[in-house]
Amino acid sequence: MEKNIAQNIFDSIVHSYDKFLNSTTFGQIKKWQKELIENSKIGKYAVDIGTGTGEVIKYISEKFPYAKPIGLDISFQMLKKAKEKGIKATFIKANALNMPFKDNSIDNIFCSLSFRHFPTDLAIKEFKRVLKTGGEISILDISKPKSKIFYNAVYFFADKIFRPIGRLIFSKEEYDYFVESVENSKTVPELVKIFEENQFKIKYTKERFFKLIHIIVVEKI
Repeated sequence: MEKNIAQNIFDSIVHSYDKFLNSTTFGQIKKWQKELIENSKIGKYAVDIGTGTGEVIKYISEKFPYAKPIGLDISFQMLKKAKEKGIKATFIKANALNMPFKDNSIDNIFCSLSFRHFPTDLAIKEFKRVLKTGGEISILDISKPKSKIFYNAVYFFADKIFRPIGRLIFSKEEYDYFVESVENSKTVPELVKIFEENQFKIKYTKERFFKLIHIIVVEKI
């Protein structure tokens, strides 16, 4: 999906986004985000890409007072909503594939349910550019089921069963965007292989929610 279309979608769903995440994860999203952060080595400059309403950087700012968290998103309305929460962080409207940071300047990159929305090769290239040596990428996202049968079942659930609920919150185009993003998700072994090929060391992997959610932390070496 083109950047401007994605931006319009996330601008339009800002008031429903937290509710949607909480309902579709059966109230587990904050627990997973906490696990993601607590298994990362938090440095001074931690960037949350696709920060949405800022829940990840909110936790970082509260638990790591020495950090200077940065929330980055293409949606101005999402950033505005995050600022309204009183989060102590810097907010930047920018593209994840062209971040306004110097080479080797960032300690942490977080992607909570956002990594699958980016072209993988381009995203890793840009993340690697801005990360310091020893810096980490921490990802929480949907896992593509290894079994084709299970994948079809998950897609059927999202497309046929949960869609009526989703359509109460989102428009057809907005909900279709989230359903189709499942096709861009990857398995943990696929991610491990990609990051190792790009000179990253695997620090932490865990699968949750019947292996439909993964948490992975990698270090630039």
